[in-house]
Amino acid sequence: MKKFDNPLIRFEKMVKERNIFFFDAFEFENIISHYLDSGKHYLAKKALKLSLGQHPSNTNLALYEVELLVIEERFDEALSLVNNILNIENKNYDAIFLKANIFSKQKKYYKSIKLLKEIVNESDNNHDIFYQIGVEYLFLEKYHEAIHYFKKGLHYEIDDQSILYNILFCYESLKNNQYSINFLKEYLSKNPYSEIGWLNLGKNYLKEKKVTDAVNSFDYAILSDDSFVAAYIEKGKALEMMKKYDEAIKNYNELILINSKASFALFRIGFCFEKKLELSNALKFYKKCLDIDPNMDKAYYRISMFYYKKNNFKESLKYIEKAIRTNQEKSKYWRIYLNCLSRSSKKNY
Repeated sequence: MKKFDNPLIRFEKMVKERNIFFFDAFEFENIISHYLDSGKHYLAKKALKLSLGQHPSNTNLALYEVELLVIEERFDEALSLVNNILNIENKNYDAIFLKANIFSKQKKYYKSIKLLKEIVNESDNNHDIFYQIGVEYLFLEKYHEAIHYFKKGLHYEIDDQSILYNILFCYESLKNNQYSINFLKEYLSKNPYSEIGWLNLGKNYLKEKKVTDAVNSFDYAILSDDSFVAAYIEKGKALEMMKKYDEAIKNYNELILINSKASFALFRIGFCFEKKLELSNALKFYKKCLDIDPNMDKAYYRISMFYYKKNNFKESLKYIEKAIRTNQEKSKYWRIYLNCLSRSSKKNY
């Protein structure tokens, strides 16, 4: 294949050299779609203008014009254009979907829902339609209705993480943690290798103080994806709650094998050693943490406290000053700082 057989390369060559090449409508659709997905709206508009010059009656290209008008928040123009398209093709479901999106952008959520419900049994794109109906109800804070339609969308694409998170957000907004747990258990029975599902089940178990169940859920999340950083972090927190510090340290070390720059894990290892009263090890890991993240104010604070308890107020003062420079909002940092100043002056006196 010649280099310039690629439509995107040919288009960019055309723009650069200010020539005019011919593209078929399908090529233009791919070019415009690429620039929209890349956030290069100027080039998308340029391609659209040329495409409509070469293919003025192509409906799909006109729909991209609607999409660009929506992006520019020119909703009245977008609505007028999409209505013109529907006057010619009244069963154009992509146009109806875009019209519903325009209503949504105008905060006319009920109008959007009405349109979407009219086409949901006729379109081949039920996943997106059910999802969008759920979003409209979410905007209206009608969480039960939103959950109903999100679940319908999930039926078509069980791995859709956006839908999953939206359902969990709805349950959280309803303050019904048990329903969230029941939903996740049912979801995981159908999609047992969803690391996101297991992670959120564990987090919901923690809210119910079911720490053992939470740890088991985080283990399944790690089994589903052994590089899933969030699962290691949550598992470590749960193990600390159970005062299983050795297991927590082992868990955080596994995380560091995945990401050697995981400063949070190094900090938590230091904290676990501190809880085990292995203070020299704690100090070592707090300093390792700061080597990677010099803005970890908590690590400066813990080191400051280490020296404070040894009555080494000079060293304590040095680290608490660094903590304050990083985060001036913590009142306990200021208390230690003032105590260090006071005790240092008395000691010198």
